[in-house]
Amino acid sequence: MYYLLDTQDANFPCRWLEDEPYIEGVNFRLGKKITKPVPTPLQYTLEPLDELATDSGPEMPAIFVENTVLFRDDFIAALLEAGVNNFDPYEVEIHDPDNGQIYRNYKAINILGIVSAADMTKSDATVHDNVALFDVDFDGLVLDQEKTMGIELFRLAEANTAILIHERVKNFLIEKGFTHVSFGDLSTVAL
Repeated sequence: MYYLLDTQDANFPCRWLEDEPYIEGVNFRLGKKITKPVPTPLQYTLEPLDELATDSGPEMPAIFVENTVLFRDDFIAALLEAGVNNFDPYEVEIHDPDNGQIYRNYKAINILGIVSAADMTKSDATVHDNVALFDVDFDGLVLDQEKTMGIELFRLAEANTAILIHERVKNFLIEKGFTHVSFGDLSTVAL
């Protein structure tokens, strides 16, 4: 069984990224090695903390799932301990506009592996341009488990912003204390 990996459970408001760097010819969502030079460190900025927003809070999340995915170093260590290593990390600096702090304990993550595993006959999906790749909208996703090939962390080819994680790894991460990370149920989550 797989889950959608996302930034933070809605019950635990956290900080969000405001700016992401644009790198000509580099796309972290394709599931393959990046061959072009990537600036080091990549520069990110947090959104200013909004005390009135219900989805924003002072906690720095273990992961940011944006156009580029950022994992905190302890989250990376837990993934490696769980035997998941199909990703390339890139150095980053995250600037906090509220206090000037710079966070260097995160990495931009290029997940190596994009898998076409959606069972399109059983999923509740909207296919754009008659092509079931990259930008399919799902209101309920059903996977063909055989097509996952047992890969425990991957991008979904049909909706490549979606990062799927195997239940074994999800349970391991929760045991390691990553209880605020969101692990969405594929049958009910909208992608």
